[in-house]
Amino acid sequence: MPTHGPTLADAYLKTTRAKEHLDALRAELAGFRNTNPIRVFKREDRKRGRYELRITTADAPDRLPLILGDLLYCLRSALDQLTWSLAKLTTPYPQRTQFPIFEKRNAETRRRFAQHTTGVPARAAMLIERLQPYHRPDPATHLLARLDRLGNIDKHRRIPVHSNEAIINFPKMPRALAHLLEYDHDQHLVSAPLELKDKMTFDPMGSFRVVFGDTTEGIACDVADIASIYEFVTNTVLPRFARFFK
Repeated sequence: MPTHGPTLADAYLKTTRAKEHLDALRAELAGFRNTNPIRVFKREDRKRGRYELRITTADAPDRLPLILGDLLYCLRSALDQLTWSLAKLTTPYPQRTQFPIFEKRNAETRRRFAQHTTGVPARAAMLIERLQPYHRPDPATHLLARLDRLGNIDKHRRIPVHSNEAIINFPKMPRALAHLLEYDHDQHLVSAPLELKDKMTFDPMGSFRVVFGDTTEGIACDVADIASIYEFVTNTVLPRFARFFK
């Protein structure tokens, strides 16, 4: 349907599509969780006098990073379309616009910021600048920085998915005896003295989560984090610019 000028409609269409991917991601994760992907193998090591639990997790479905990649693309596109629409308020046909996301503030990023926001009204550009991750003490924790990092990974390779994130908690284990537990993270093994065997009961699915990202690149998000990114773009970023299109 034709419009009489730039609007936020296209940006919101992208976030609507992103929500469909978010729902699909949650459904896929729920299905994976329902397969009981965690297996616990118990063993008594009489020689060492230890009771061992080895915990293994099935590989996450290949569809997960694909769905996430589509979700991230829609959110990034919503921001880029916002910037193009803002520039269209002053420019017949904007060129090379995109929503800048920078974790560092220096001469190079200032130059690129100006290039990416060419034609954007000055007050709107100021709002974009205030949203930059470099204003945070730890820029990498900013939701836009997390979107940018995950999106860049997805451009070049499959987003790593880690399905072995299970926080082990033994509610029957007295806190005073917790120091007797031994952990071998490489072998996914935890052990305790044999006399504490009855204290080693836990619900492995109670704290199970799937994590997306690459710690080498400083990014790790679970589905709650992804939902926060979606909510931030849809309900915080875009509405701030609505007044420019009235």
